[in-house]
Amino acid sequence: MSVSNSQISRDPKRYERIKLAFGLANLLIYILIPAAVLLTGFSASTRDWIADWTGGYVILGAIAYIVIGSLVLELITLPLGYFSGHVIEQRYGLNRRSVSGWVKDWLKGLGVQTALLAVFVGCIYALLAADPDLWWVWAWLVFSAISIFMAAIAPVVLMPIFFKFEPLPDGDLKDRLIQLSEKLGTFVQGAYIWKLGDRTEKANAALAGWGKTRRIIISDTLLESHDADEIEVIIAHEMGHHVNGDIWRGIVVQIIIIFVSMWVIDLALGAWSGYFGLDGTLSDFANLPLLALVSTAVGLVALPLANAYSRRRETAADDFAIEVTGMRSEFISAMEKLATRNLSNAEPHPLIEAVLHSHPSVSRRIGRAHNSA
Repeated sequence: MSVSNSQISRDPKRYERIKLAFGLANLLIYILIPAAVLLTGFSASTRDWIADWTGGYVILGAIAYIVIGSLVLELITLPLGYFSGHVIEQRYGLNRRSVSGWVKDWLKGLGVQTALLAVFVGCIYALLAADPDLWWVWAWLVFSAISIFMAAIAPVVLMPIFFKFEPLPDGDLKDRLIQLSEKLGTFVQGAYIWKLGDRTEKANAALAGWGKTRRIIISDTLLESHDADEIEVIIAHEMGHHVNGDIWRGIVVQIIIIFVSMWVIDLALGAWSGYFGLDGTLSDFANLPLLALVSTAVGLVALPLANAYSRRRETAADDFAIEVTGMRSEFISAMEKLATRNLSNAEPHPLIEAVLHSHPSVSRRIGRAHNSA
């Protein structure tokens, strides 16, 4: 039997493989380039050039180094990002964004990333100068506080940089969602339409922020494809995370990862900062490629562990949503529609799911819902 081009283009397994290949290629570049910069001594010579340019101010030099290095890496990986984020999405019928729209979003992302990296590196080298022995402990405390703060301001500061939001109109759906939040004791500042439709066919929803910034956000694409019952059970899942304490649990997990990262970075800098033409001091900002490599290594080790924990919490939130709403069939249909719309592989390879997926596969989620009836 022949298969049409449209059918091939909507194959979720093939889509997943292609996206994974681009992701692995991007990761490989982010490992090989810093390693090459270190091993060739280019990092040390770049440090000398930047030190002359910045007048020997270490913190300023470190910020200049990371900004230049980040921009170079982003330009090197730009073709991969364009093909993965635009061309492949177009080929698989998921893209609603023009080339200029993609470029605009890429530039915004580059600006935010560069600013955050500058803050991150500036803090590290300021702390290294202030307390060379315990800098990593102070860095852990500072970055943990920043991560908590960022989670709170994300829906009101960060997300609006990339997306438009508008209040969900008064009506049955809004009333149901607000009543659900009141029933569960989960304060929300309001319910908003998340304008994804000018970029993608994909649909999503979330309960973003915490405390007084917490709000329901529902993509316009989800409103296009799901009915009120299905949206309610999806939001009940999101509220389940807050009721079950998953937000704070997730913050604790993140704080632990930050602690381990800072500790391992300190050990690595102490052990290897005398090699590769570096001056042997922790405050030498030519160490930055080494810091990047160690951070990547810690992240890769932590990824399957963090995702395994996340999948458990997602399963608990699924169970919560079905129990609270009684909408088992609506939950199943909502998952089926999301999988189809987002071109999700319902049955990924177990290794890929174990390492890369923060949520259980759609088939597992639907199967659990059926079996718990």
